[in-house]
Amino acid sequence: MVEAEAILERAERARRAQERDQKQRLRWTAGSAASYALDVLLLVLFVFAGTIPGTAVFVYAAGAALVTMVQGGLYASGANLKFRDPSLTAPLVVAGVVVQLVLVAVAPQVAFPFLANLFTVFAFGVIWMSLRASALVWTLTFLATGGVLWFLGPRVAIAVSTPSELALTWISFTLILGRCLLLSVYANDMRTRLTEGRRRLAASLEQIRELVHYDELTRCLNRRTLIERLEQERDRAERTGVPFTVAMFDLDRFKEINDQHGHAAGDEVLRVFADIVRTRMRDSDVFGRHGGEEFLLILNATAPAAAPAPLERIRAGLAANDWGALVPGISLTASIGVAGFRKGESIAGLLHRADLAMYEAKAAGRDCVVIKE
Repeated sequence: MVEAEAILERAERARRAQERDQKQRLRWTAGSAASYALDVLLLVLFVFAGTIPGTAVFVYAAGAALVTMVQGGLYASGANLKFRDPSLTAPLVVAGVVVQLVLVAVAPQVAFPFLANLFTVFAFGVIWMSLRASALVWTLTFLATGGVLWFLGPRVAIAVSTPSELALTWISFTLILGRCLLLSVYANDMRTRLTEGRRRLAASLEQIRELVHYDELTRCLNRRTLIERLEQERDRAERTGVPFTVAMFDLDRFKEINDQHGHAAGDEVLRVFADIVRTRMRDSDVFGRHGGEEFLLILNATAPAAAPAPLERIRAGLAANDWGALVPGISLTASIGVAGFRKGESIAGLLHRADLAMYEAKAAGRDCVVIKE
């Protein structure tokens, strides 16, 4: 049931993300239409200036309308989702290049601004196209532009014969730069958002890792991870013969602390205890919360006879700590049971022997170490 709910939740998140992307693509379609409309307006002004015939405006407007209508129709219907690149970036860039070059062929008198307009088209494509797609589109544009220029020859011109043409050419080129700049700003903003998204994702993954491997209260390893580490140590010991030992800690009279001072005080005692062990344990050892007030220390490459020395350092740390400053009137000790791994032994058997040793330590008066051989 839980797995099914997780699958449904992932599907719902994917659906919302897809809807968000489709809305963004439709906004881009509106932006492309606005850009083409601006070009049409400039062409109309060139017609009034006597630079080009009116048919050039019709050809360009028809091509632009066809591109944006097909683009918007595919996005609105969701048909674009069937393609590897749902944004259809490469086909749209190619279509934009074709529209510009057709206009240059029909009205070579204004070739300069519309050849420069290819920068706008490519700036749009750079945001999403892969390196391979970019290389392919660039090659096609290189060949198509060369063919158009070869066909037109000296008829390719920049309209600057009259003050009106000069002004319109200047405005056209300036608007091209402005659109390229806007696309550049958008691309930079998108990169910033992606970087921030990756940072948040990394932080979320780190939180998930901590939740999976660490005890939330004490920030030391949890029972599940301790068992995994024990299995790794058992496999290594079986393979190499290098010994390892486990020490089971039980905080003496911890229930009295909870009963007399409350669970909040008990939680703080557990946190401080875990900190003391972490600061006094060896770097090679592994420490975690086994459950409740029981903790487990894995002493790597250590035989049971060598275990008391590092454990006594921890007991000394407990004795030296000012527990009264934390919870008035208390002192804290621990009963520690020790067991060394035996070849062929199960993890459950090893922990059972450590647990028995820990209870023997309690029966012996608490605050001591008992080794179970």
